[in-house]
Amino acid sequence: MNWKNIDQRQVITILLCTVGTFILSILRVQVDATTSAIGAMNSYASLQDVGIIASVMALGSPWGIVAPVVGIVIGDIVMGSKNFIIGNIIIRSLMALFALAFSAKVDNWKKSFVVAGLMEGIMLVLFLVYDFVIIREFAIVGITLLLQLAQAVVCTLVGAVVLRYMPVMEPDKMLDIRRTLS
Repeated sequence: MNWKNIDQRQVITILLCTVGTFILSILRVQVDATTSAIGAMNSYASLQDVGIIASVMALGSPWGIVAPVVGIVIGDIVMGSKNFIIGNIIIRSLMALFALAFSAKVDNWKKSFVVAGLMEGIMLVLFLVYDFVIIREFAIVGITLLLQLAQAVVCTLVGAVVLRYMPVMEPDKMLDIRRTLS
């Protein structure tokens, strides 16, 4: 991360990606105040994963990871989902790394659905583990899992469209994979 090589256009793009992902994060379906041993849980489903894909396609590395995660964390703070902040930092960063590695190779619908679907699969599996470690109550984890499953389906569909039609803006800042996808 070189702070001296950031121009005005890139700063505006970073801010737009952060604010855009924040807006996608606060536009949510939320189950308010499901109580647990650690306090009120505000489980939700939103389109924030689409913001991750769009940010990675627009910014590349490292800002394509940092900008959407900051927007998601600010959205969690504003909407009162404090129990998901640490999980979102870790899991959404891993999702952005996956998108960074494979989104530049997407050139047809099949690959776009595979990349978007695997990204959402990462989210589902890791949040299931996170929820069991943090929440530890099956009823609340079940509600959270249903919301995350709905989010995964919708974000896979919308994310595949974004992957298919949005060009990579910074191809030199994308991660290179050593094996081809074919």
